[in-house]
Amino acid sequence: MKARRREVLKGALALSALSLPWPPLRSGGALAAERTSVIVIGGGLSGLYCALSLADFDVDVLLLEGSNRIGGRAFTADGVETRPEYGASEVGPSYARAIYLCSRLNVNLIPDRRKLLPISNFVNGTWVASSNWAASNANKMPEGERHIPPLMVGMRLLSDMNPLENLTDWLSGEFASYDVSVRELFIKNGVSEAALRLASKTMDTLNSSSLALMQERTRTEYDASYAGTVSGEADSPFGLIGGQNEGEDAPAVRNIEGGTSRLPEAIAAALGDRVRTGKIVAEVAMSKSGADVRCLDGSRYRADFVVSAAPFSTLRNISVTPRFAGPQAEAVFRLGYRGTTRAFGVVEQPYWEDDGLEPSFFTDETIQTLTVVDKPGIDKRVFSVIFTGPDAARIDQLPNDQALALIESEIARVRPSTKGKLRFLSLYGWRNNRLVQGCRHMFAPGQITQFAQEMIVPHHRLHFAGEHARRVDFGMEAALESGERAAQEILGRA
Repeated sequence: MKARRREVLKGALALSALSLPWPPLRSGGALAAERTSVIVIGGGLSGLYCALSLADFDVDVLLLEGSNRIGGRAFTADGVETRPEYGASEVGPSYARAIYLCSRLNVNLIPDRRKLLPISNFVNGTWVASSNWAASNANKMPEGERHIPPLMVGMRLLSDMNPLENLTDWLSGEFASYDVSVRELFIKNGVSEAALRLASKTMDTLNSSSLALMQERTRTEYDASYAGTVSGEADSPFGLIGGQNEGEDAPAVRNIEGGTSRLPEAIAAALGDRVRTGKIVAEVAMSKSGADVRCLDGSRYRADFVVSAAPFSTLRNISVTPRFAGPQAEAVFRLGYRGTTRAFGVVEQPYWEDDGLEPSFFTDETIQTLTVVDKPGIDKRVFSVIFTGPDAARIDQLPNDQALALIESEIARVRPSTKGKLRFLSLYGWRNNRLVQGCRHMFAPGQITQFAQEMIVPHHRLHFAGEHARRVDFGMEAALESGERAAQEILGRA
């Protein structure tokens, strides 16, 4: 039956490609257009999986990636000591597509044996051990909030207000009243000024839609329950890192052996010469008979359908005709993207033995969060300094060497015991990646109601994939979900 369906789909697409007239090529010495059935723009996990899904049905497909690296926001820094992950790093227990692809492509999944060391807090100019936080004078929150660790204030409060039960509830008009800013929701529910201040540092999304973050929280809790994770593990400020299945030795979270980049590389290898790198798309021109795609290097392609698996921050730089209109145009040109910047390094000496505080720490000043992790296979403990939102934007303004110098001096200022005991290795900010311009999308208040449903509706011959086009999942699984959906849409039209 599968073979029969492949033949039918292959014949249908071939017939449409051969029988329909094509728009004339422009004069002026332009390169002849390469013909195919489907063009996928973007070589992240969503675009790669979309292309692979189409190729599985013998559809002629080409994938165009603007950079010289495959993987998008799945990016293992192989050239850096300790090989940090600049983007995606974990395969959750309910990531069915990711697990399937790893099995199919012989990409090895290994238990996540990383161990996050305990967290201290530097708040209102005072160091407070986590165990003393609830009773500390530095904790200005009232009774009912004081027990919440500083890093978890925003997300814990939002979770308490979350009415969503199903993973698609966020798209239902029933919950449109929650499509307001987190700040507005918190104030309406009596959250204290002290909690709002901490939440603005620990959760850089106070001006984003509460509804979008509630959906992510619901999905996180689903992932935890799917694995039978011990109670409270989903409330970790860094997700399910190292979480254990209750009563089992297997971890709730797994990593890809050798780094996350190995998965997109394996998909690209399976696609072979269908993948073209260094192809920055400049124009997509569609008519009733097909689509003409032009790249900055002059190369041209013609296809029946096009899939944009690029973030809207990139798509808005591509000339698309017919033009986007209505809510979809609002989505393409107004959906925001959040930056995340991380500095990576190794701990040369255990500075916490000198000051008696927990190794990892949060501050309400320039430095947001420094995490120290035991990472299997590495002799020394590794650390990362995490900046998000406006703090990331400010750090991104500096050249890397100046940014690292500032970060190191600020850490030493608030915690002198670290001086000379941290060795920095690299710094990476997704806002500075010109083909991405942010680590992830972020709905502003009202935007889910305004265009979340319409933003992924096919635009003539252009379909949409990418993590921003998800409906149910998050992380790597969200990218794969959207690529699979776009492929199914095209197969249905064929």
